[in-house]
Amino acid sequence: MKHYVEITLLPDVEIPLNFILQKVYQQLHLKFVEMKSPPAPLFKGGETQPVGISFPKYDAAANTLGDKIRLFAHDVATLEQFNAKHTLRKLSDYVHVTNIRDVPQNVQTFACFQRLQLKTSNLRLARRKAKRENVNVEIALSALQRFEVQQTTAPFVIIKSVSNGETFSLFVVCHEQSSDNCEAGFGTYGLSSTSTVPIF
Repeated sequence: MKHYVEITLLPDVEIPLNFILQKVYQQLHLKFVEMKSPPAPLFKGGETQPVGISFPKYDAAANTLGDKIRLFAHDVATLEQFNAKHTLRKLSDYVHVTNIRDVPQNVQTFACFQRLQLKTSNLRLARRKAKRENVNVEIALSALQRFEVQQTTAPFVIIKSVSNGETFSLFVVCHEQSSDNCEAGFGTYGLSSTSTVPIF
Protein backbone atom coordinates (compact mmCIF):
# COMPACT_ATOMS: atom_id res chain seq x y z
CA MET A 1 0.00 0.00 0.00
CA LYS A 2 1.67 3.17 -1.19
CA HIS A 3 -0.97 5.88 -0.72
CA TYR A 4 -3.48 6.88 1.93
CA VAL A 5 -6.07 9.38 3.08
CA GLU A 6 -6.50 10.26 6.75
CA ILE A 7 -9.86 11.04 8.32
CA THR A 8 -9.96 12.80 11.69
CA LEU A 9 -13.22 12.75 13.64
CA LEU A 10 -14.21 16.09 15.21
CA PRO A 11 -16.60 15.46 18.11
CA ASP A 12 -18.09 18.31 20.09
CA VAL A 13 -19.86 18.66 23.43
CA GLU A 14 -23.23 17.60 22.04
CA ILE A 15 -22.13 14.79 19.70
CA PRO A 16 -19.94 12.01 21.10
CA LEU A 17 -17.07 10.41 19.21
CA ASN A 18 -18.73 7.00 18.96
CA PHE A 19 -21.80 8.47 17.25
CA ILE A 20 -19.64 10.24 14.64
CA LEU A 21 -17.57 7.08 14.12
CA GLN A 22 -20.76 5.11 13.51
CA LYS A 23 -21.99 7.58 10.89
CA VAL A 24 -18.58 7.81 9.18
CA TYR A 25 -18.03 4.05 9.08
CA GLN A 26 -21.51 3.51 7.66
CA GLN A 27 -20.71 5.81 4.73
CA LEU A 28 -17.33 4.13 4.21
CA HIS A 29 -19.03 0.71 4.22
CA LEU A 30 -21.45 1.85 1.51
CA LYS A 31 -18.50 2.98 -0.63
CA PHE A 32 -16.54 -0.23 0.04
CA VAL A 33 -19.57 -2.21 -1.23
CA GLU A 34 -19.71 -0.01 -4.33
CA MET A 35 -16.04 -0.72 -5.08
CA LYS A 36 -16.13 -4.49 -4.62
CA SER A 37 -15.05 -6.92 -7.31
CA PRO A 38 -15.35 -10.73 -7.85
CA PRO A 39 -13.75 -12.91 -5.14
CA ALA A 40 -9.97 -13.17 -5.08
CA PRO A 41 -8.72 -16.77 -4.86
CA LEU A 42 -6.77 -16.15 -1.63
CA PHE A 43 -9.53 -14.24 0.17
CA LYS A 44 -11.91 -16.37 2.24
CA GLY A 45 -14.44 -13.61 2.84
CA GLY A 46 -15.94 -13.62 -0.65
CA GLU A 47 -16.05 -10.40 -2.64
CA THR A 48 -13.14 -8.00 -2.23
CA GLN A 49 -12.42 -4.35 -2.82
CA PRO A 50 -9.04 -2.57 -3.08
CA VAL A 51 -9.15 -0.10 -0.16
CA GLY A 52 -7.92 -1.13 3.29
CA ILE A 53 -8.76 0.62 6.54
CA SER A 54 -6.67 1.24 9.65
CA PHE A 55 -7.21 2.92 12.99
CA PRO A 56 -3.95 4.70 13.99
CA LYS A 57 -5.21 5.26 17.56
CA TYR A 58 -6.59 1.76 18.02
CA ASP A 59 -6.36 0.79 21.69
CA ALA A 60 -7.65 -2.64 22.69
CA ALA A 61 -7.00 -2.02 26.41
CA ALA A 62 -9.06 1.18 26.34
CA ASN A 63 -11.68 -0.49 24.10
CA THR A 64 -11.51 2.24 21.45
CA LEU A 65 -10.92 2.51 17.71
CA GLY A 66 -9.78 6.11 18.26
CA ASP A 67 -10.53 9.34 16.43
CA LYS A 68 -8.56 8.70 13.24
CA ILE A 69 -9.14 6.46 10.23
CA ARG A 70 -6.74 5.85 7.36
CA LEU A 71 -7.77 4.49 3.97
CA PHE A 72 -4.99 2.78 1.98
CA ALA A 73 -4.65 1.79 -1.67
CA HIS A 74 -1.92 0.68 -4.06
CA ASP A 75 -2.39 3.66 -6.34
CA VAL A 76 -3.67 7.22 -6.34
CA ALA A 77 -6.38 6.42 -8.91
CA THR A 78 -8.11 4.01 -6.50
CA LEU A 79 -8.27 6.62 -3.74
CA GLU A 80 -9.46 9.20 -6.25
CA GLN A 81 -12.23 6.81 -7.25
CA PHE A 82 -13.10 6.24 -3.58
CA ASN A 83 -13.22 10.05 -3.12
CA ALA A 84 -13.41 10.13 0.67
CA LYS A 85 -14.19 13.86 0.81
CA HIS A 86 -17.25 13.39 -1.40
CA THR A 87 -18.23 10.15 0.34
CA LEU A 88 -18.27 11.96 3.70
CA ARG A 89 -19.65 15.28 2.41
CA LYS A 90 -22.79 15.05 4.59
CA LEU A 91 -20.56 14.78 7.66
CA SER A 92 -18.15 17.57 6.70
CA ASP A 93 -18.81 19.46 9.97
CA TYR A 94 -17.64 16.45 11.97
CA VAL A 95 -14.64 15.18 10.00
CA HIS A 96 -11.44 16.45 8.47
CA VAL A 97 -10.28 14.55 5.37
CA THR A 98 -6.76 15.04 4.04
CA ASN A 99 -5.69 14.99 0.44
CA ILE A 100 -4.08 11.80 -0.86
CA ARG A 101 -0.64 11.29 0.69
CA ASP A 102 2.30 8.95 0.11
CA VAL A 103 2.95 6.29 2.73
CA PRO A 104 6.37 6.91 4.35
CA GLN A 105 9.09 4.77 2.76
CA ASN A 106 10.61 3.63 6.06
CA VAL A 107 7.54 1.80 7.38
CA GLN A 108 8.56 -1.47 9.06
CA THR A 109 5.36 -2.44 10.86
CA PHE A 110 2.16 -3.68 9.26
CA ALA A 111 -1.13 -4.96 10.63
CA CYS A 112 -4.27 -6.83 9.76
CA PHE A 113 -7.38 -5.08 11.01
CA GLN A 114 -9.81 -7.96 11.15
CA ARG A 115 -13.48 -8.45 11.96
CA LEU A 116 -14.15 -10.58 15.03
CA GLN A 117 -17.45 -12.44 14.71
CA LEU A 118 -18.83 -13.72 18.01
CA LYS A 119 -21.18 -16.64 18.42
CA THR A 120 -23.64 -14.81 20.67
CA SER A 121 -27.09 -16.32 20.17
CA ASN A 122 -28.12 -19.96 19.95
CA LEU A 123 -31.37 -19.03 18.23
CA ARG A 124 -29.63 -16.89 15.61
CA LEU A 125 -27.07 -19.63 14.99
CA ALA A 126 -29.83 -22.25 14.83
CA ARG A 127 -31.68 -20.25 12.16
CA ARG A 128 -28.51 -20.01 10.09
CA LYS A 129 -27.73 -23.71 10.61
CA ALA A 130 -31.31 -24.69 9.67
CA LYS A 131 -31.15 -22.64 6.49
CA ARG A 132 -27.69 -23.91 5.57
CA GLU A 133 -28.48 -27.58 6.25
CA ASN A 134 -32.16 -27.43 5.21
CA VAL A 135 -33.42 -28.73 8.57
CA ASN A 136 -36.02 -27.62 11.12
CA VAL A 137 -34.97 -24.77 13.47
CA GLU A 138 -35.79 -26.91 16.54
CA ILE A 139 -33.47 -29.66 15.29
CA ALA A 140 -30.70 -27.15 14.65
CA LEU A 141 -31.26 -25.57 18.09
CA SER A 142 -31.01 -28.91 19.86
CA ALA A 143 -27.67 -29.51 18.15
CA LEU A 144 -26.39 -26.25 19.70
CA GLN A 145 -27.54 -26.85 23.30
CA ARG A 146 -24.00 -27.14 24.70
CA PHE A 147 -22.89 -23.99 22.98
CA GLU A 148 -21.47 -21.25 25.24
CA VAL A 149 -22.00 -17.57 24.41
CA GLN A 150 -18.73 -15.80 23.51
CA GLN A 151 -17.78 -12.40 24.86
CA THR A 152 -15.07 -9.90 23.98
CA THR A 153 -13.70 -6.52 25.04
CA ALA A 154 -12.47 -5.71 21.52
CA PRO A 155 -13.27 -2.20 20.22
CA PHE A 156 -16.38 -2.03 18.04
CA VAL A 157 -18.66 0.23 16.06
CA ILE A 158 -22.41 -0.17 15.49
CA ILE A 159 -23.09 -0.60 11.79
CA LYS A 160 -25.87 -1.64 9.43
CA SER A 161 -25.03 -4.29 6.85
CA VAL A 162 -25.80 -3.39 3.25
CA SER A 163 -26.27 -7.05 2.34
CA ASN A 164 -28.97 -7.98 4.87
CA GLY A 165 -30.00 -4.73 6.56
CA GLU A 166 -29.05 -6.07 9.99
CA THR A 167 -27.63 -3.65 12.57
CA PHE A 168 -24.88 -5.18 14.68
CA SER A 169 -21.67 -4.53 16.61
CA LEU A 170 -18.66 -4.76 14.27
CA PHE A 171 -15.81 -5.86 16.55
CA VAL A 172 -12.32 -5.10 15.24
CA VAL A 173 -9.07 -6.75 16.28
CA CYS A 174 -5.58 -5.68 15.22
CA HIS A 175 -2.71 -8.11 14.59
CA GLU A 176 0.65 -6.44 14.01
CA GLN A 177 3.34 -8.11 11.93
CA SER A 178 6.66 -7.25 10.32
CA SER A 179 5.86 -8.31 6.76
CA ASP A 180 3.69 -6.60 4.18
CA ASN A 181 0.99 -8.69 2.52
CA CYS A 182 -1.93 -6.95 0.82
CA GLU A 183 -2.47 -9.00 -2.32
CA ALA A 184 -5.74 -10.63 -1.26
CA GLY A 185 -7.76 -7.43 -0.98
CA PHE A 186 -10.20 -6.28 1.68
CA GLY A 187 -13.80 -6.98 2.56
CA THR A 188 -16.72 -4.58 2.44
CA TYR A 189 -15.84 -3.17 5.87
CA GLY A 190 -12.28 -2.40 4.73
CA LEU A 191 -11.01 -5.21 6.96
CA SER A 192 -9.11 -8.43 6.26
CA SER A 193 -7.73 -11.42 8.15
CA THR A 194 -4.83 -11.72 5.69
CA SER A 195 -4.19 -8.38 3.97
CA THR A 196 -2.08 -5.83 5.83
CA VAL A 197 -1.92 -2.06 5.98
CA PRO A 198 1.11 0.03 7.04
CA ILE A 199 1.39 1.20 10.65
CA PHE A 200 3.09 4.56 11.25
